[in-house]
Amino acid sequence: MNDLLLKLRQNAEMRRVPIISRQTEEFLKEQLLKYKPRHCIEIGSAIGYSTIFVAALMQAWNGQVTSFEVAYPAYLEALMHIKEANLHNITLYPFDIVTSDVRKFVPKKGDFFFVDGQKSQYGVYLQEIENIKEENSLIIIDDVIKFHNKLDGLYEYLSKKQINYQILPMEEGDGIMIIKH
Repeated sequence: MNDLLLKLRQNAEMRRVPIISRQTEEFLKEQLLKYKPRHCIEIGSAIGYSTIFVAALMQAWNGQVTSFEVAYPAYLEALMHIKEANLHNITLYPFDIVTSDVRKFVPKKGDFFFVDGQKSQYGVYLQEIENIKEENSLIIIDDVIKFHNKLDGLYEYLSKKQINYQILPMEEGDGIMIIKH
């Protein structure tokens, strides 16, 4: 699996396709191993790098990953990479959770969420997550420093719902948001 992930990272860097940073990857690994979630819901799979990374870890405890990717070409590429990874604990959908009733596609509520989709939609994504999350869920939102100017909707929603969060710096100029609830 490590060879495939290395190949995918190198290919993404060469093509300038954004995937999770190494620091974010390490943080995700720590959180996944600590919490051992049963069902991760990912919003924004891109070419499938983070999806494969998360699913490979979660298969150790029979965890499942449901991922959504709005860009159809990226979705097709992710499907190809997931097939190459030979992981059977991933379900990938080619649409934006904002435009469809996500509850129809999520067989059970999620207890771990990784959000790395369209930055301007983060607030709406969080609203949708409220409908499909278990109690005591962990939500990790990527790129909250680098793209802070696109996150007004996210901060408005957090303020309106009085949701506490923590921002952790990751790589230079960026970081992640953590919401535990």
